[in-house]
Amino acid sequence: MPAKSSRLIESQVQEKPRRRPVDSPTLLIVLMLMATGLIALFTASYSNALYQHGDPLFFIKRQAGFAVAGLALMWFVSGIHYRVYARFHKALLFVSYALLAVTPFIGRSSKGATRWIEFGPIGFQPSEVMKVAVIISFAYYISKNPASVRTLKGLIWPYGAMLVSVAGLLVLEPHMSATMIIFLIGGVMLFVGGMRLWVFLIPIIGGPLAFIAYLKAKPYAMDRIRVWLDPFIDLHGDGWQGANSQVAIGSGGLFGLGLGNGRQKHLYLPEPQNDFVFSAFCEELGLIGAILVMLLFAYLIFRGFYIARSSRDKFGCLLATGITAKLAIQTLMNLCVITGIFPVTGASLPFFSYGGTALLMQLAEIGILLNISRFMTVDNTG
Repeated sequence: MPAKSSRLIESQVQEKPRRRPVDSPTLLIVLMLMATGLIALFTASYSNALYQHGDPLFFIKRQAGFAVAGLALMWFVSGIHYRVYARFHKALLFVSYALLAVTPFIGRSSKGATRWIEFGPIGFQPSEVMKVAVIISFAYYISKNPASVRTLKGLIWPYGAMLVSVAGLLVLEPHMSATMIIFLIGGVMLFVGGMRLWVFLIPIIGGPLAFIAYLKAKPYAMDRIRVWLDPFIDLHGDGWQGANSQVAIGSGGLFGLGLGNGRQKHLYLPEPQNDFVFSAFCEELGLIGAILVMLLFAYLIFRGFYIARSSRDKFGCLLATGITAKLAIQTLMNLCVITGIFPVTGASLPFFSYGGTALLMQLAEIGILLNISRFMTVDNTG
């Protein structure tokens, strides 16, 4: 190789990381999902909004306001260097633990669970804050000591202790879907961080044993499993949600009934603006519309892992991995719930389900992901 070319390559390697524009495909997909989600929310919620609040625009007006604020927050966060979060991981984790600990005592109860803390008109789920705290903390500890995930002792402390303690606090609410999501996020980050594959034998073997023990301790749980497998056997009881969700999806056929023409949202689908918003969407836009939205989510998840792979350091890689894993897990869980693959757990669909604070958190996380993309080692176009 000529000496001039060699010096040129050497100078490029030694060049300090330069700040790039944000990853444009990720930003574009998020905007498309946001716009589609708002349309889906409006058409799914106006009937319930009119019945419950006397205003068919009640849910969409509030969600649109949070969407505008969330996009501004996303852009602001995208300008904060992602390494900053490593400095505050302990403080964020402490605040998250404190919020979870007081939720059962001061939180708002709904449908047998106490998951919300409210300050006047503003409410939020501390479990959403804990998800971010776990992602940042895991990214910090794994990047600081990569060898820790390759020994059983290192996995027990701090990772196992963190997950078990969070699960213990979430059981008090109770909030099983958040517990599952946090455990799965932790598992993905540990795997990417270098955890040995044999560790997965523990949940593979222990999971079924714990499930059998739970069934023996809670005899009524077997009835719920039967309803999950066939919600139509208890259509007016525990099977109401699952049955009407499947009816809505099946009624859509290939092309759907047309935007705004869905029937199940008219007081049949429970909370069509929340966990079952995509069921109403499938009824109106059919299999084709559902596939197009799932492709958008799939491409966003691909871009997230692409940014993680292209990060300049291990902390950025793990942080992007955790954020993307959270998005992927929550999306898949919601889709599995509405189709009956999973029992009803209360997992919302990102960018679609109603919830202002949840939307703000999601867009803030996307802001972190976009900031990591500013320092990728490869071209932003992928």
